[in-house]
Order: sequence, then structure tokens, then C-alpha cells
Amino acid sequence: MANGMDTVVQQNGGSTLGQTSQEESKTNLIVNYLPQSMTQDEIRSLFSSIGEVESCKLIRDKLTGQSLGYGFVNYHRPEDAEKAINTLNGLRLQNKTIKVSYARPSSEAIKGANLYVSGLPKNMTQQDLENLFNPYGRIITSRILCDNITVRQFVLGGGDNLPGT
Repeated sequence: MANGMDTVVQQNGGSTLGQTSQEESKTNLIVNYLPQSMTQDEIRSLFSSIGEVESCKLIRDKLTGQSLGYGFVNYHRPEDAEKAINTLNGLRLQNKTIKVSYARPSSEAIKGANLYVSGLPKNMTQQDLENLFNPYGRIITSRILCDNITVRQFVLGGGDNLPGT
């Protein structure tokens, strides 16, 4: 992409951890806004306090191994997933307030729906980027993510599975 920006399209594949039926999708949760220091074992432990966890996955950057601030928790029973949403959504952990909701089932229709752009100029605003990407399609939600050092990323996407850090 122009302006020295790197574009990475990340597909939502795997977000349902192998589930296929509508009943099963009511057991799979996405957890957004996790503290960077939180480990997968700590997430599993927190969610296991609600009910039996079938699987837990903290999503990490493939190059650095650092947490991307979101993950998936899959329960055995739909009622445990619902209880986890009611109990843990909005919980304050360290400097973050987590968001717990049902994960969307993976499908061909939504694969590639989120676009991550890194290497943005420091003076580029969110409006500048939205103006740049608007000609290519409707932007459902957007957000510039910044760390305390150098990284700036622009996220284009939508729905409840939009990861946050």
C-alpha cells in the first residue's frame, strides 16, 4: 500500500474453535480488551470459575508472540457461556475492562472482513484513514490502536468480533 503502510488481512477463521451447529455456537465466546500481561492459563482459570471450559485460546501476534488483547473461550454447556457473559462482561482487570460476548461462527461470508494496517504516519488521523478506505467499501467500525512506544494500527471491520487491545 502507498505511504509505506503495511496491510495485513486477518481472517476470522478458527474463531469458533471447530464448531458448526447453531446450538454449539452458543458455547463459544470472544473476550476482548484483555490486559497485555494476561496469560492463556489465567484466562482459562478465570472462565473455569463459571463452568467447565472445553478450550481456551489467547490470540497472539505471529511474529512477536505478544498478546493481541483478545481470545476465545469455549464452554461445554451453553448455560455456562451465558453465565460467563452475564458475570464477566464489564469486569475490570488491571487497566482494562473486558468485553465478553458470543463469537460469530466462521463463514466464507465474513472471512477477511477485518483489515489491519500498520506503519501509519504519526500525524495521520482516523478521519484521514477512513477517507482513504471509504472508496473501497462500507466501513462498519474503525479504530486506531496505539501502544505507548511506536506502534500505530488502523483496524477496519465490524461486529462483535472486532478485537481490541
